[in-house]
This record gives sequence, C-alpha cells and structure tokens, in this order.
Amino acid sequence: MPLLKPHLIMRNIIAALALGAFTISATAQDENLVPNASFEDGDIKRLKTYGQLEDIQTLWFSANEAGIDLFAYDVKSEKVLAPGNLYGYEDPSDGLRYGGFRAYSKVAKLPRTYFEVRLTERLAQNQMYCVSFDISLSDMSKYAVNGIGAVLVDRKTEQGNLGSITGFDPQIHHRSDKVMQLMEGWETVCGTIIGGGQEEYLMIGDFAGNSDIEFTKMRRPKGFSGTQILHAYYYIDKVSVVPVDAKSQCACSKSESSAPDMVYGAPVMADGLSNNEVIGRMAVYYGFLKRTFTESGRIALNRLAENLVASPSMRLDIVGHCDNDEASESKINPRFADMGLKRAEQVSRYLSSQGVASGQLNVVTRENNDPASTKDSDLSRAKNRRVTFEVK
Repeated sequence: MPLLKPHLIMRNIIAALALGAFTISATAQDENLVPNASFEDGDIKRLKTYGQLEDIQTLWFSANEAGIDLFAYDVKSEKVLAPGNLYGYEDPSDGLRYGGFRAYSKVAKLPRTYFEVRLTERLAQNQMYCVSFDISLSDMSKYAVNGIGAVLVDRKTEQGNLGSITGFDPQIHHRSDKVMQLMEGWETVCGTIIGGGQEEYLMIGDFAGNSDIEFTKMRRPKGFSGTQILHAYYYIDKVSVVPVDAKSQCACSKSESSAPDMVYGAPVMADGLSNNEVIGRMAVYYGFLKRTFTESGRIALNRLAENLVASPSMRLDIVGHCDNDEASESKINPRFADMGLKRAEQVSRYLSSQGVASGQLNVVTRENNDPASTKDSDLSRAKNRRVTFEVK
C-alpha cells in the first residue's frame, strides 16, 4: 500500500469516527436527475475489490466490459478503502463514498472504464440543464490527461468488449479541455446542455482516441511510496444533471469559469463595395453579457463616424442584438435585461461623441430574435452578440 504521511493516517481515523455525521440537501437531490449521484446507496458489506460498483447497487453500470470501481469508508480491503487506498488518498467530495474510472492506460490489461446511468426522466425539449461531476486524479497515477467529459444520449451504450469508447463527442467537458492534474482535492467538470427531448442516459469517461489525448507525466507526491501505475485514474463523485433557467445558475469550478471570453472578429470586406454596402456589412461584437465594445470595435466605430460626418444626409439604424444565453440570463437577473438595446444605445452615444449629428442616428433592438447563426456552439453565440447598422 502507498505510504501515507502521519497526518493523513490521523485524518483517516478522524473521518472514520465521523461516519453518519453528514447530510445531503434534500432540495438538490430532488432536482437532480441522476440517481445515486454520490454512490451512497447499496450494500457496502459486499465491497472487497475493484470493479464491484454494479454488484453493490443496480443504478450505475459500465458502458463496456470493464468493471467500474467504488471506494468507501468502513471496508476492510485496502484496494477500495476511502479515503486512503492503493491508488492514492482522497476524502469524498460528498458523503462517504466515491467512484473511480480509468481515463487512459499504457497497459493493455488496464482498460479504460466508463460510468453510465439512466436518468430519472428524459431531458425536456428546449430546457437548459446544468451537468456537473467532481473528479480528482489518484496520487499513484503516472499520467494525467485531457478529453474527460460527459455524454447524454437516448439509448444505453453496451460495448461488448474491453475497448475504449471513442465514438462520442462529449457535450460536457472542461471549457479549455485541459489536462486534469489536480490530486489534492476535487475539481468540477461542468457545463450546460439544451435538452432535445430524447436524452435519457448519461455516460462519463474519456472519449478521445489515444492519438488525440494530451497527457502529462506526473511525479509521485511526497508521502507515497511504491511504483506509480501506468494509467490516468480519476476518482469521481457528486454527479448532477439539474434543470436551470440560465448559465449563471450552473456553478462551475474557478478553473472552468476563468477561460477567456470569446469575441467574434470583424468581417472581412470585399473590394469594390459601395460605402452603404460596407456600412450594411459592418458589425461590432461583444463578450458574453458585456455591453462595452472592444478596441477593434472602437476602431470600426471611428471609421463609421468619419463616414457619417462626411455625409450629413445619411440616416442610420443602430441595431442591437444578444444571444440566447444572454436572453436567458435576463429572465433571472434584471441587470442583463435588454442587452441588445443597451449595446445599441452605447454605440449611439459614442458616435455622437465623435461628431455625428443625433438626427442621423436611430436606435433599434432585436435582442435574440435575429440571430446571425443558429448553431449551438461558442463561435455561433459569439456571432450573435453584436451591433449592426442599416442605412435608411
């Protein structure tokens, strides 16, 4: 067994004394569509080794022929003991148990594993859901990898071999798809999905092909002895699929939310366009829930102002837009209401400050009713966060 520091051994003792002293929010559990979300249900007396989660309970199951692991307090086997076991040391994120899956391996006899569960109900069409799960890289893992995510599908996946499952594009993954290296503590993988009305199964694991996986070799942490295992193994806990009204209600980890905001670039203008055509194709783009334009937006508005000052008879509609996520945010936070209008008004004020007569400008808002793109992607949403111009 890996050698633990004395203070970690003491933590094991203290944790054991605290059995039964935890509570789970009834409200959160009622809203969560994932049954046995923290693996607390099931007969723990049967737990002795790896791959026994399906023996302990009947809700979670493996998507391939490799068994899925459960770790718990108050068991005798060092293989599956929590918080200290042969793979490392970690306190549960929630409750007294957690699962474990292999995301990557250099050894054929250690196949990748995948957690799968049937939701308590299908996702409702056009309803937004927050999907999240906590993971922690086991201390004795030689590798850490990217590509970990969650897939929501309409049917059960039953791959009849030990092979990796790589035919899915996860709807939920870390925003930057970074290598997940955190060993001490838990990190949340989190995101939102709009229900299509058919999704009924949730699957979690690493769905990238071996050639597409980015991995980092990890040093063995201080306080552990023995040879590192040639895999990337992650503890998993606190799985959740909860209906929400806006993305701000989906609380991801700091590392998840700190990814840079996407602002779409200005369109390229073809040669030979008239002045009116150039203005008609011009747009100023914004970050999510931002109403202040960027430096590139300011440069474009300066050029527009020069044209308007030089053509005092020209009249212009300034049209404000937002994306669907921003429209959802406005329903729960009045601060973000009429985001398209606020953007258009700010552009109008700026043009006026550059010498454009107020009689040349008319503010119009279409909010999220006139999208530039209807695709469900960050890039498409960035295209929709804009102010456009129409020569009257």
